[in-house]
Amino acid sequence: MNRLTVVAVAGIVALLSMVGLVRYVGGAEERATASAELVPILTAAANVPEGTSFANALQSGQLVWSETIAGVRPATAVVDPNALAGTVAKRGLSAGQIVVAGEFVDPSTARRSGPPTFATKLPDGTVAVSFEAAGAQAVSDLVTPGDHVNLLVQVPNAAELGLPDSGGPAVVHVFQDLLILAIGATPAPDPGAIEAAANPGTGTYTVAVAPLDAARLLFLTRQYTVFLTLVSPGTTPAEQPTVDKANALPRTLTAEPITPANP
Repeated sequence: MNRLTVVAVAGIVALLSMVGLVRYVGGAEERATASAELVPILTAAANVPEGTSFANALQSGQLVWSETIAGVRPATAVVDPNALAGTVAKRGLSAGQIVVAGEFVDPSTARRSGPPTFATKLPDGTVAVSFEAAGAQAVSDLVTPGDHVNLLVQVPNAAELGLPDSGGPAVVHVFQDLLILAIGATPAPDPGAIEAAANPGTGTYTVAVAPLDAARLLFLTRQYTVFLTLVSPGTTPAEQPTVDKANALPRTLTAEPITPANP
Protein backbone atom coordinates (compact mmCIF):
# COMPACT_ATOMS: atom_id res chain seq x y z
CA MET A 1 0.00 0.00 0.00
CA ASN A 2 1.55 3.36 -1.08
CA ARG A 3 1.63 6.49 1.05
CA LEU A 4 -1.22 8.15 -0.88
CA THR A 5 -3.52 5.25 -0.18
CA VAL A 6 -2.68 5.31 3.53
CA VAL A 7 -3.46 9.02 3.70
CA ALA A 8 -6.79 8.48 1.91
CA VAL A 9 -7.82 5.69 4.30
CA ALA A 10 -6.87 7.79 7.32
CA GLY A 11 -8.94 10.67 5.98
CA ILE A 12 -11.98 8.44 5.54
CA VAL A 13 -11.62 7.09 9.07
CA ALA A 14 -11.30 10.60 10.46
CA LEU A 15 -14.39 11.72 8.55
CA LEU A 16 -16.47 8.80 9.81
CA SER A 17 -15.31 9.45 13.37
CA MET A 18 -16.32 13.07 13.07
CA VAL A 19 -19.78 12.11 11.75
CA GLY A 20 -20.22 9.68 14.64
CA LEU A 21 -19.16 12.32 17.16
CA VAL A 22 -21.61 14.83 15.71
CA ARG A 23 -24.43 12.30 15.87
CA TYR A 24 -23.55 11.36 19.47
CA VAL A 25 -23.43 14.99 20.56
CA GLY A 26 -26.75 15.65 18.85
CA GLY A 27 -28.30 12.58 20.50
CA ALA A 28 -26.96 13.61 23.89
CA GLU A 29 -28.54 17.03 23.46
CA GLU A 30 -31.85 15.40 22.52
CA ARG A 31 -31.64 13.08 25.53
CA ALA A 32 -30.82 15.95 27.83
CA THR A 33 -33.72 17.97 26.43
CA ALA A 34 -36.10 15.01 26.88
CA SER A 35 -34.99 14.38 30.46
CA ALA A 36 -35.50 18.06 31.26
CA GLU A 37 -39.07 18.10 29.97
CA LEU A 38 -41.81 18.62 32.55
CA VAL A 39 -44.12 15.62 33.05
CA PRO A 40 -47.15 15.12 35.33
CA ILE A 41 -46.71 13.50 38.73
CA LEU A 42 -49.17 12.60 41.49
CA THR A 43 -48.12 13.33 45.06
CA ALA A 44 -49.69 13.36 48.51
CA ALA A 45 -50.44 16.92 49.63
CA ALA A 46 -51.38 15.60 53.08
CA ASN A 47 -51.19 12.31 54.96
CA VAL A 48 -53.46 9.69 53.37
CA PRO A 49 -54.62 7.13 55.98
CA GLU A 50 -54.57 3.42 55.25
CA GLY A 51 -57.79 2.25 53.60
CA THR A 52 -58.65 5.64 52.06
CA SER A 53 -60.17 5.24 48.62
CA PHE A 54 -58.22 6.73 45.74
CA ALA A 55 -61.29 8.60 44.52
CA ASN A 56 -61.85 10.27 47.90
CA ALA A 57 -58.17 11.11 48.33
CA LEU A 58 -58.06 12.78 44.92
CA GLN A 59 -61.37 14.60 45.34
CA SER A 60 -60.54 15.87 48.83
CA GLY A 61 -57.15 17.24 47.76
CA GLN A 62 -55.09 14.73 49.73
CA LEU A 63 -53.59 13.79 46.37
CA VAL A 64 -52.67 16.47 43.85
CA TRP A 65 -51.23 16.61 40.36
CA SER A 66 -48.10 18.63 39.73
CA GLU A 67 -45.13 18.57 37.37
CA THR A 68 -41.57 17.39 37.68
CA ILE A 69 -38.58 16.85 35.42
CA ALA A 70 -38.92 13.64 33.43
CA GLY A 71 -35.45 12.53 34.42
CA VAL A 72 -36.31 12.40 38.13
CA ARG A 73 -39.82 10.93 37.95
CA PRO A 74 -39.79 7.29 39.21
CA ALA A 75 -40.39 4.70 36.52
CA THR A 76 -43.28 3.27 38.56
CA ALA A 77 -44.98 6.63 39.16
CA VAL A 78 -48.72 6.58 38.55
CA VAL A 79 -49.65 8.66 35.51
CA ASP A 80 -53.09 7.24 34.68
CA PRO A 81 -55.70 7.87 37.41
CA ASN A 82 -58.17 5.56 35.68
CA ALA A 83 -55.90 2.64 36.56
CA LEU A 84 -56.58 3.29 40.28
CA ALA A 85 -60.37 3.44 40.08
CA GLY A 86 -61.93 1.50 42.94
CA THR A 87 -58.67 1.08 44.88
CA VAL A 88 -57.73 1.99 48.46
CA ALA A 89 -54.47 3.00 50.13
CA LYS A 90 -52.60 -0.13 51.13
CA ARG A 91 -50.40 1.27 53.92
CA GLY A 92 -51.15 4.97 53.84
CA LEU A 93 -49.04 7.78 52.37
CA SER A 94 -47.14 10.62 53.98
CA ALA A 95 -47.37 14.22 52.80
CA GLY A 96 -44.98 14.79 49.89
CA GLN A 97 -44.82 11.13 48.93
CA ILE A 98 -45.00 10.27 45.22
CA VAL A 99 -47.79 7.88 44.28
CA VAL A 100 -46.23 4.82 42.67
CA ALA A 101 -47.60 1.46 41.63
CA GLY A 102 -48.66 -0.69 44.58
CA GLU A 103 -49.59 2.16 46.94
CA PHE A 104 -53.28 1.74 46.06
CA VAL A 105 -54.73 -1.76 45.78
CA ASP A 106 -58.02 -3.59 45.37
CA PRO A 107 -60.02 -3.44 48.64
CA SER A 108 -60.42 -7.22 48.65
CA THR A 109 -56.67 -7.70 48.89
CA ALA A 110 -55.94 -4.81 51.25
CA ARG A 111 -55.03 -5.91 54.76
CA ARG A 112 -53.77 -3.96 57.70
CA SER A 113 -50.05 -3.98 58.07
CA GLY A 114 -48.39 -5.64 61.01
CA PRO A 115 -48.46 -9.18 62.40
CA PRO A 116 -51.48 -11.46 61.84
CA THR A 117 -54.30 -11.00 64.34
CA PHE A 118 -57.60 -12.71 65.04
CA ALA A 119 -59.27 -10.09 62.80
CA THR A 120 -57.51 -11.57 59.76
CA LYS A 121 -59.53 -14.76 60.27
CA LEU A 122 -62.82 -12.92 59.74
CA PRO A 123 -64.52 -13.21 56.34
CA ASP A 124 -64.59 -9.90 54.45
CA GLY A 125 -67.46 -7.64 55.49
CA THR A 126 -68.08 -9.36 58.82
CA VAL A 127 -67.49 -8.51 62.47
CA ALA A 128 -66.81 -10.81 65.41
CA VAL A 129 -69.35 -10.93 68.22
CA SER A 130 -69.55 -13.09 71.34
CA PHE A 131 -72.30 -14.49 73.54
CA GLU A 132 -72.58 -16.75 76.57
CA ALA A 133 -74.03 -20.26 76.70
CA ALA A 134 -73.23 -23.23 78.93
CA GLY A 135 -74.33 -26.69 79.97
CA ALA A 136 -77.62 -27.94 78.54
CA GLN A 137 -78.02 -24.66 76.69
CA ALA A 138 -74.80 -25.41 74.76
CA VAL A 139 -75.05 -29.13 73.96
CA SER A 140 -73.43 -30.05 77.30
CA ASP A 141 -70.39 -28.00 76.32
CA LEU A 142 -69.52 -30.45 73.53
CA VAL A 143 -69.17 -27.69 70.94
CA THR A 144 -65.55 -27.06 69.95
CA PRO A 145 -63.99 -24.19 67.97
CA GLY A 146 -64.59 -24.81 64.28
CA ASP A 147 -68.00 -26.46 64.78
CA HIS A 148 -71.18 -25.11 63.24
CA VAL A 149 -74.23 -24.44 65.39
CA ASN A 150 -77.78 -23.16 65.20
CA LEU A 151 -78.77 -20.47 67.68
CA LEU A 152 -82.26 -20.46 69.18
CA VAL A 153 -83.91 -18.26 71.80
CA GLN A 154 -86.86 -18.85 74.12
CA VAL A 155 -89.25 -15.92 74.24
CA PRO A 156 -92.36 -15.26 76.38
CA ASN A 157 -94.36 -14.83 73.18
CA ALA A 158 -93.32 -15.07 69.54
CA ALA A 159 -95.22 -11.85 68.89
CA GLU A 160 -92.38 -10.01 70.66
CA LEU A 161 -90.21 -10.77 67.64
CA GLY A 162 -92.82 -9.79 65.09
CA LEU A 163 -93.96 -13.40 64.58
CA PRO A 164 -97.53 -14.67 64.88
CA ASP A 165 -98.85 -14.65 68.44
CA SER A 166 -97.86 -17.94 70.08
CA GLY A 167 -100.22 -17.50 73.03
CA GLY A 168 -97.36 -18.18 75.41
CA PRO A 169 -93.68 -19.18 75.48
CA ALA A 170 -92.03 -20.19 72.22
CA VAL A 171 -88.62 -21.23 70.92
CA VAL A 172 -87.41 -19.55 67.73
CA HIS A 173 -84.50 -20.26 65.40
CA VAL A 174 -82.52 -17.04 65.10
CA PHE A 175 -79.38 -18.08 63.19
CA GLN A 176 -78.42 -21.30 61.48
CA ASP A 177 -75.04 -22.77 60.54
CA LEU A 178 -72.97 -20.29 62.54
CA LEU A 179 -69.25 -21.08 62.47
CA ILE A 180 -67.74 -20.97 65.96
CA LEU A 181 -64.53 -19.02 65.48
CA ALA A 182 -63.47 -19.35 69.09
CA ILE A 183 -64.63 -20.45 72.52
CA GLY A 184 -63.09 -18.31 75.18
CA ALA A 185 -59.52 -17.65 74.02
CA THR A 186 -59.29 -20.93 72.05
CA PRO A 187 -59.59 -20.21 68.29
CA ALA A 188 -60.78 -22.59 65.61
CA PRO A 189 -57.97 -24.46 63.81
CA ASP A 190 -56.84 -23.17 60.45
CA PRO A 191 -58.45 -24.73 57.35
CA GLY A 192 -56.72 -27.97 56.45
CA ALA A 193 -55.46 -28.59 59.98
CA ILE A 194 -55.10 -32.28 60.85
CA GLU A 195 -55.82 -32.00 64.56
CA ALA A 196 -59.03 -30.60 66.01
CA ALA A 197 -59.00 -27.74 68.46
CA ALA A 198 -59.05 -28.64 72.13
CA ASN A 199 -62.47 -28.49 73.77
CA PRO A 200 -62.34 -25.55 76.18
CA GLY A 201 -65.63 -26.59 77.82
CA THR A 202 -67.85 -23.85 79.15
CA GLY A 203 -67.07 -20.45 77.72
CA THR A 204 -67.88 -17.50 75.59
CA TYR A 205 -68.73 -18.28 71.98
CA THR A 206 -67.43 -16.03 69.19
CA VAL A 207 -68.89 -15.96 65.68
CA ALA A 208 -68.60 -13.73 62.60
CA VAL A 209 -71.73 -12.08 61.20
CA ALA A 210 -72.74 -8.98 59.29
CA PRO A 211 -72.61 -5.78 61.38
CA LEU A 212 -76.39 -5.45 61.68
CA ASP A 213 -76.74 -9.13 62.59
CA ALA A 214 -74.17 -8.55 65.34
CA ALA A 215 -76.54 -6.03 66.92
CA ARG A 216 -79.42 -8.47 66.55
CA LEU A 217 -77.42 -11.28 68.12
CA LEU A 218 -76.36 -9.13 71.06
CA PHE A 219 -79.91 -7.97 71.70
CA LEU A 220 -81.47 -11.43 71.49
CA THR A 221 -78.83 -13.29 73.52
CA ARG A 222 -79.02 -10.74 76.33
CA GLN A 223 -82.79 -10.39 76.29
CA TYR A 224 -83.78 -14.06 76.11
CA THR A 225 -82.57 -17.53 77.08
CA VAL A 226 -80.12 -18.86 74.49
CA PHE A 227 -79.82 -22.44 73.20
CA LEU A 228 -77.34 -23.95 70.77
CA THR A 229 -77.74 -27.05 68.65
CA LEU A 230 -74.70 -28.72 67.13
CA VAL A 231 -74.97 -29.03 63.33
CA SER A 232 -73.78 -32.22 61.68
CA PRO A 233 -71.60 -31.98 58.55
CA GLY A 234 -73.61 -31.66 55.35
CA THR A 235 -76.69 -30.21 57.04
CA THR A 236 -78.31 -27.54 54.89
CA PRO A 237 -80.05 -24.61 56.61
CA ALA A 238 -83.80 -24.63 56.07
CA GLU A 239 -86.72 -22.59 57.33
CA GLN A 240 -87.78 -23.71 60.79
CA PRO A 241 -91.20 -22.82 62.21
CA THR A 242 -91.65 -21.36 65.66
CA VAL A 243 -92.27 -24.02 68.29
CA ASP A 244 -94.90 -23.17 70.92
CA LYS A 245 -97.48 -25.04 72.95
CA ALA A 246 -99.68 -25.48 69.87
CA ASN A 247 -97.10 -27.54 67.98
CA ALA A 248 -94.73 -28.68 70.70
CA LEU A 249 -95.52 -32.37 70.20
CA PRO A 250 -93.86 -34.14 67.26
CA ARG A 251 -96.03 -35.70 64.56
CA THR A 252 -95.10 -39.14 65.83
CA LEU A 253 -93.84 -40.36 69.17
CA THR A 254 -91.70 -42.98 67.39
CA ALA A 255 -88.27 -41.58 66.74
CA GLU A 256 -87.04 -42.03 63.20
CA PRO A 257 -83.88 -44.17 62.94
CA ILE A 258 -80.71 -42.14 62.49
CA THR A 259 -77.52 -43.60 61.12
CA PRO A 260 -74.61 -42.64 63.43
CA ALA A 261 -71.82 -40.68 61.83
CA ASN A 262 -68.58 -42.53 61.25
CA PRO A 263 -66.13 -41.95 64.10
